[in-house]
Amino acid sequence: MLGELKRYSRKFRTIELDLRNETANSDAGRSDKNSQTSQLTDTIKQKTGRTMQEKDVKFTDKKGKQRVRQGCSPIREGVVNIKPDTTMEDLLRYVERVHERWGIRAIQIHIHKDEGHYEDTNDPASWEPNYHAHIIWEWMDHDTGKSFKLNAEDMSAIHALVAETLDMQRGQKKSETGIDL
Repeated sequence: MLGELKRYSRKFRTIELDLRNETANSDAGRSDKNSQTSQLTDTIKQKTGRTMQEKDVKFTDKKGKQRVRQGCSPIREGVVNIKPDTTMEDLLRYVERVHERWGIRAIQIHIHKDEGHYEDTNDPASWEPNYHAHIIWEWMDHDTGKSFKLNAEDMSAIHALVAETLDMQRGQKKSETGIDL
């Protein structure tokens, strides 16, 4: 067996594989999320003269329909599927390309190579790993104090960029499948 397992809901982590995990932090990523958010909130107020609208706001549109305007967060997390041989350098190259194109800065990267599941819990050979990385992004333009606005085409381009940078096959586009998650 792969060693001691810790169970989190329906997925497993192997303590033995923890050693394969990696973390990278930018200077901004060295503080905790609350401190980072507080600093960014102050920057937003200073640059725009307005407070950050973090909470969802319910309102009635011109036709009388109830709507919700989503609040924003200057820090967002994304999860990227990776290959067994993906390195931190590969992911650093990817986040640099995202920064060059959209201005979004990665402040933390956490590679997880210790999670997965057993197809058959009685068969150690049935281990199916779930290789992935969590990337914490700072989603704010420091020059303007405003959050970055990415549309559906930009998000699709990010998917293509990660596949290209990590030499992986890009999944089928939502526009091609018609599936709305």
